[in-house]
Amino acid sequence: MRILIAAGGTGGHICPGLAIASYLKENFQDVRVLWIGGSRDTDSRVLTSHDLEFASISMQSWPRQFSAKRIDFAWNIASSFLQVFLVLIRFRPHVVVGTGSYHSFPAVVLSYFLGIKSFICEQNVNPSLTNKLLARFASRIAISFPQTRGLLPRSERHKVRLVGNPIRSEILKASRKKGLRTLGLEEGCFTFFFLGGSQGAHILNRVGIETIDLLKKEKSLRNIQVVFVTGRKDLALVREYLKLAGIPSIVQEYMSQIQYAYAASDLVVCRSGATTLAEITARGLPAILIPYPYATNSHQLENARFLEAQGAAYSILEKDLTAPKLATVILKLVKNQDVLKEMGKKGRQLALPRATEVIVSTILDLGKIKC
Repeated sequence: MRILIAAGGTGGHICPGLAIASYLKENFQDVRVLWIGGSRDTDSRVLTSHDLEFASISMQSWPRQFSAKRIDFAWNIASSFLQVFLVLIRFRPHVVVGTGSYHSFPAVVLSYFLGIKSFICEQNVNPSLTNKLLARFASRIAISFPQTRGLLPRSERHKVRLVGNPIRSEILKASRKKGLRTLGLEEGCFTFFFLGGSQGAHILNRVGIETIDLLKKEKSLRNIQVVFVTGRKDLALVREYLKLAGIPSIVQEYMSQIQYAYAASDLVVCRSGATTLAEITARGLPAILIPYPYATNSHQLENARFLEAQGAAYSILEKDLTAPKLATVILKLVKNQDVLKEMGKKGRQLALPRATEVIVSTILDLGKIKC
């Protein structure tokens, strides 16, 4: 069984592909997965740590503004098509899977002309430009939000299935007790999880530690502890502050075993990338969402609005984000445990935790491979 996955760039594209690859490798002994991605060190480091074959291509994102970069783009896309063509001829995949990043563009287009079935995943409410272009070439399209169907080309909507965003099985399996023990945190404390996405978020780190400073002064909120995923640049800053503040905490640049942080947490403060939302809703975690304002097509804003409208989260625009405002929202939620529980319940109702299983089943069906 040969499956080619094309994705790269950010965790929002890489994580769904990893969930699919992990499920295939865990459940089918004869599976062989080859990953095509970007040339960044972070891409290859993450993928090789999961024991996946990896081939990098020179594909770049489309320059939104007219500049000399478009000449480089034309050269890179031509090179990428040649690189991917050679990989497809050599690897001969049964199915090609794309998860929305521009790295999947040459793989899905070429698979169409070579007669290879393909499957693309759209994690956000607003489909990416890549997936809009690939809709006509793909054999099947998976979406995570019901309204996404209406934003894809009308002629291709018959291919669309609402299945959710694939997440790793470990996300659901970790218990709170195991999460606290693994992270070295205490039972009986209210645990906050600040998560800025796969690259970290400076404003969330800065406002986060200022907010913690305000919260620790609250007499009604004495027993608190914090999990912080900061990204590389702010790691030392956040770690040193929380150490001096005397607040039990675990601070990491990147958390590969993020399931333990979710399991240990009572409230998440995070961006509203699709993978993060799929994971917190699957866990039934209440969240305060800070959409990344520069995300393409404002997709993080639309994701956050959807969850907030369903009562599963509270959102604050980055331009409005201050420590006093965030602390006020947190205190309001913490002092009303019923509201927190209801948010978690609403989130779990939105979750599609079998997404990975359903997607893999569809991939197998496309490749005419029996389970």
